[in-house]
Amino acid sequence: MFIGNESVKNLSSSLDAVWEVHGSVNQPVIALPDKSPEPTWAHVIAIKKEKKMQIVIYLFREQSREGVFYTNEGGDVELIHAKAVFNEALDFTGSMGFIMEKVELGDTNEQREAVLKSIPAFLSDLKTYKPPASGDELVLNAVYEETDMHNLQGKAEDGVLRNKGGKQWLARILSLF
Repeated sequence: MFIGNESVKNLSSSLDAVWEVHGSVNQPVIALPDKSPEPTWAHVIAIKKEKKMQIVIYLFREQSREGVFYTNEGGDVELIHAKAVFNEALDFTGSMGFIMEKVELGDTNEQREAVLKSIPAFLSDLKTYKPPASGDELVLNAVYEETDMHNLQGKAEDGVLRNKGGKQWLARILSLF
């Protein structure tokens, strides 16, 4: 079970210990305790800490620019149980309406750091965070540029956009409407 944890402010000190990250590809309207409902992003993050794993759920409320951490009620977990607890966190976010997809962290330390610093849970100042943008118009060329910009192997053939980016790519396309 995951519970709100106000003692965690950000994960910036844990960049090099991140084991796995999943992020939401949608932004459902969530009403947290004592908060008004608003569109929210989610991340499930696993951080290795010596012989244990810290599993956190991070919810970012875009309009109010605030983040809320949820941690495993039992604290850090033994490595042998980490995947099961991580899957429990994914189930928890799924029960709130989030569609989660694994975040590719990159092959190099520079890529990894750039990806992690684009996730608000790793920022000490949420005012600097720029959430994924959406546009007002959908034009095939704009969609192609968007997929190319995110290196999702998009390709237009005979006026049909083909892509191997999965749910994340589809969510980006749908967010343009």
